[in-house]
Amino acid sequence: MMLIISALITGMVTGLQNITTESPSMISDITTSLNTKDKVPEMGLVEPTKLSLPTSDMVNVSIHDQPSMWDLYLHHCSKWRPINHIFFQVANIFFLMSFLAPHTDIGQIWLRVGLMMGCAFSGMWAWSVECYLDAVLWNSVFILINFVYFSYQFYLMRPIKFHKEIEEVYLALFKPLRVSRRQFRRVLMCMRNVRHLKCHELYAHEKVTKVDSLSLVLSGKLVVSQNQRALHIVFPHHFLDSPEWFGVSTDDYFQVSIMAMEESRVLVWHRDKLKLSIMSDAFLQAVFDHILGRDVVHKLMQVSETMAVSNGHLPNSYEEGEDKPMLVVKKAGDGPGITAILNRQLQDPNAWRLGRIDETDHETPV
Repeated sequence: MMLIISALITGMVTGLQNITTESPSMISDITTSLNTKDKVPEMGLVEPTKLSLPTSDMVNVSIHDQPSMWDLYLHHCSKWRPINHIFFQVANIFFLMSFLAPHTDIGQIWLRVGLMMGCAFSGMWAWSVECYLDAVLWNSVFILINFVYFSYQFYLMRPIKFHKEIEEVYLALFKPLRVSRRQFRRVLMCMRNVRHLKCHELYAHEKVTKVDSLSLVLSGKLVVSQNQRALHIVFPHHFLDSPEWFGVSTDDYFQVSIMAMEESRVLVWHRDKLKLSIMSDAFLQAVFDHILGRDVVHKLMQVSETMAVSNGHLPNSYEEGEDKPMLVVKKAGDGPGITAILNRQLQDPNAWRLGRIDETDHETPV
């Protein structure tokens, strides 16, 4: 805008300078022509007299013939030229359509396509009608620049697909929070691997395994225990180490043991790499804090119910791989047992929310 205003002012000043310089030169030309006509050859005749215009007339002529600034710009075009070629009109129509593009991904494509088409028709008008080589070159450069931006935007809009299990995680946890597929793919770039666990295989050993990852159950079930006492069960689309996400360094060790109850698949992230990746994105940080915080609350509710009847334990022989019951209770008839609670969790992962644990259940091996 400033360039347009400065160019307009420069044109006005230049126009006024041309007017002031042309008026004296015109008067001097008139005087010179009159003096030339009055001169005759010297043949002994009477000396010719010089004729000149009165000074007052010269001043009046110069003032009367000098146009004003507004006359210069308002009455500059005494006759308009015919309407330009159809190429010129179509080019400006495309420019108008590009300026009306909305501020969305589709709008960015619309903008670039409109600019390219407008520059193309403008270049054809300059080539075939006006024969302006510089205009053709400039429009060619504009088409190239807009094509680069169009290609990049089109590349970003390509569909992003995930593996079936990863797709289910995205739809269940991240899409409801309006995380885009591009953002979720960025999170997946910090993935270490997808770990396959066999039945009875330990994922983490109490006070032995370091907390250097973030793990999400894709399929199967895992039981979390401490000092051979079962605390709760982790189901698909829940995290194994969400409590360790908050305030636990990678040099610390797990305070619980995690063992697969059946064949399971676990998505494992590099925890530090993931934190560094989302550090620059406040939205993703809030999303992970929300998802993991909700998962921690889920676990605390399960553990609180389990600890209220903490008379169940995991036998040592089970960890050694023998075919023993998952949970064995020490006593019977002491009220609600841990077996009943874990059975409820196995049958309905959301039972802890509804408080539907039957206090009349008796302890029996699973």
